[in-house]
Amino acid sequence: MPVKILRFRASAALIVLLAPLYVSGQSDPSPWRFVYPNAKALIGIDWQRIRQTRAGAMLRDKWLNTSLAATIPGIGLLDQVDRVVISSPGNDGVETAEAPLLIAVQGHFDAAKVRQVFTRLGSKPQSYNSFQVYRPQGQDAKDMAYVLFDAGTILFGDAPSLFAALDRNRFAAPEPEPGSIVARGAELDATYELWLVLTSPDILSNDRLAELLGGGEWTTDAQGFEAGVHLRSGLAADVTVRFASEAAAKRTAAEMTRLTAVLAKDKDNPRLQDIARKLKFSSEGSATKISLRLSPQELATNMDAFAAPHHAPAAAEKVVSPAPVAQAPVKPGVIRIEGLDDGPREIPFPGHQN
Repeated sequence: MPVKILRFRASAALIVLLAPLYVSGQSDPSPWRFVYPNAKALIGIDWQRIRQTRAGAMLRDKWLNTSLAATIPGIGLLDQVDRVVISSPGNDGVETAEAPLLIAVQGHFDAAKVRQVFTRLGSKPQSYNSFQVYRPQGQDAKDMAYVLFDAGTILFGDAPSLFAALDRNRFAAPEPEPGSIVARGAELDATYELWLVLTSPDILSNDRLAELLGGGEWTTDAQGFEAGVHLRSGLAADVTVRFASEAAAKRTAAEMTRLTAVLAKDKDNPRLQDIARKLKFSSEGSATKISLRLSPQELATNMDAFAAPHHAPAAAEKVVSPAPVAQAPVKPGVIRIEGLDDGPREIPFPGHQN
């Protein structure tokens, strides 16, 4: 069974954010100090930078300020969030339902409001060393844990990952090795507001991730994956998929070019048609590269189109009153019973005189 590291509950909507420059040591205020030392998946969004872009303003207006978003626990903390780091070591080939996952959120938090969110998630506090860790309760509760590490950091994920991170943070974090996933993440963070690095073929074979990347057998051949999205002027998205051979990379680029050419002719979906025309594919050695560029106006138009179904008011159902059924006149001295399977029935009333 493939690894499933991207299975988030509604509470995980609190997490679409991450990424600063890596600095070692206990005094490091960034969320990077909590990254798994053997991470194979690293995801980042710099929410502070996104908030300052036109795309960020549209995102808040068209998606985050909806009545649906208001039902998500913790959505009110978004204005206090700056960055988030999400990391996982994968499952090392072990076929389990979910891989370990740790999420570190950096910002400026009101401790009382954060604990209210933990409580709304059905969690109760327990002591772990000097920390108050919140754990979900009930028969259906998953083995998750939440903690307000300090006024600028929230941690959550599966309980073993969180407890291990609290223990690791008692010591200075090592410098990232050149070429490591952390070093690569820092490079991507310098250019993109949202980015992703996956280095394990097992993680890339995840059913949900394969669906996110368009599906197809090519995801099972992939050896690594990188993606970055830049929003400061319209949208610039760059994706690199690494394969075991140059032939596999060329084959994938050709197949994806063919598929997008078909989508570009789909007149029933003009928005998807427009995006398909702007997607570019190429191969470079054993890597397939994908790029998409949208101007600020093109991005705004597409965001309007994709947000429209979520804002369209529900069509008012026209209530049609059933036409009154003509009732036969009731005869004097007779009790008439309606609704019987064999039709109305009349019973003479005893003692009635005509």
